[in-house]
Amino acid sequence: MSSRRGWTPAFTVLVDPAGSAARALASPAPWHLLATLALTWVALGLATLPRQLPLLELALTPAGMEALSPHAEALASGLTRLMVVDRLLPMPAVLVAGGCLCLAAEPVLMLASGRKQELLVIIVLGMAPLLIQRVGELVMTWVLDAAPGMSPGEIVRMPHRFASGAVLLWRGGGYPPPLVELLEARVNVFSTWSVALWAFGLSRLDHHRLQVWHVVLPLACLAAGGLATWLLGPVVLAGVLGVAG
Repeated sequence: MSSRRGWTPAFTVLVDPAGSAARALASPAPWHLLATLALTWVALGLATLPRQLPLLELALTPAGMEALSPHAEALASGLTRLMVVDRLLPMPAVLVAGGCLCLAAEPVLMLASGRKQELLVIIVLGMAPLLIQRVGELVMTWVLDAAPGMSPGEIVRMPHRFASGAVLLWRGGGYPPPLVELLEARVNVFSTWSVALWAFGLSRLDHHRLQVWHVVLPLACLAAGGLATWLLGPVVLAGVLGVAG
């Protein structure tokens, strides 16, 4: 029964936000729901690694050599860590936005302090669209052929070929510029979907019809999450690759 309490709202909220929010708020279990979503995110994310890791080793092994050089081994180690972290964390900007919303919703909407559990349920349910993103990344990684001569960086980014934002509008040849990829990682169909679910959930929690603050607050939190991940991204990347300092 407890398993159903985690799985059912996590998936039905994508097609029935009103009913799912009502059922979840009637018996709030935010930590069980979060654990269910997190385990699913991790499982779907790590499922791309059996495809990526052999391609990475092949890309780093010079022609005619059977083993990696010491430099290539160090590079492979850093890139492997980067791939694992990337697969463990779905859309960091949305995760940070959820944390910001947890801190800001009570004072901004003047919610009763005893409603923290219900607020957490709304925040976690709003992250459910990231499951669909993970499924798309998994399919994209395994279905599309690996282009000959792919660079290690392109192999790391293979799951992100599942575009759902600014990259879809890019009409130039080759890979889109960094600014387009920056926007893609923060503003896309799934982050917008999360904002919509948060806004709807806050209106239910606030016992009001949807109002402007129910929308503005999640949008502001997403903007804060995007800014935080943009500022801290290079530091985190250097640490994961082992080149910090």
